[in-house]
Amino acid sequence: MAFDPGLNIGDVLNNADIVEKFKCSNQSGMRRSKTTNTLVLVSDYTKGIYHDKWIGGVLHYTGMGKNGDQDINYGQNATLARCDHNGVDVHLFEVIDEGEYIYCGRVKLVDKPYNEIQTGEDGNPRKVWMFPIRPVPDNDVKKPPMFVFEDMEDFKNRGKDVETRYSKYLADKKKNGGKIAFVQPVPLKPQPKPPVIIPADIVGKKVSHKSFGTGVITGTEVGTIVVNFDKVGEKKMGYEICVKNKLLQFL
Repeated sequence: MAFDPGLNIGDVLNNADIVEKFKCSNQSGMRRSKTTNTLVLVSDYTKGIYHDKWIGGVLHYTGMGKNGDQDINYGQNATLARCDHNGVDVHLFEVIDEGEYIYCGRVKLVDKPYNEIQTGEDGNPRKVWMFPIRPVPDNDVKKPPMFVFEDMEDFKNRGKDVETRYSKYLADKKKNGGKIAFVQPVPLKPQPKPPVIIPADIVGKKVSHKSFGTGVITGTEVGTIVVNFDKVGEKKMGYEICVKNKLLQFL
């Protein structure tokens, strides 16, 4: 029977509360309790040691080990890797503000663990294990906006310096007595492409197309030329594509 900690999604606890509820250690981001047969995961964004992130509703959680390459068969990495068949209930807490542990509910692995390169506490790059986990059932528990991404492409575009930006946010918040609010930067919209300029004297010129044969340019529209081919009749074609790919030859 699954362990019930008597908590609601979104409840905010302190460290001592977690120890009391789950009968687990008061340290580490992965806390195994044999008394309650649980594994408590803590994703603490205020420390900057592990680079966890939410991508498409899945938390990519960094495994155990602060320095050097992590071992998936070591300690609670092994417990989490085998949680789908070892009978251990996994519960997640997030720390967005120092000392406040937000309960995110039970979680499960939704994909195979994978390797990633992160910087250890000693400043050296090392291989870590990332565990893709998702709350079950899914919920809308509070998440730090800076670490939430729509998909992997979004993470690649915005996630490179997220830890640095979050550290600055925490420092500014502390400096201002906890009154500063984080504002998620708005991704820059791609600049519109410049309009395609078609020469005014192009109308009336004879052209040859590899598939359509010969014809005459009879008109232009926005970015488009109209060609009346001898064999296939009138065709509208993108001028920029025709020039770039050399689809037409002027006769």
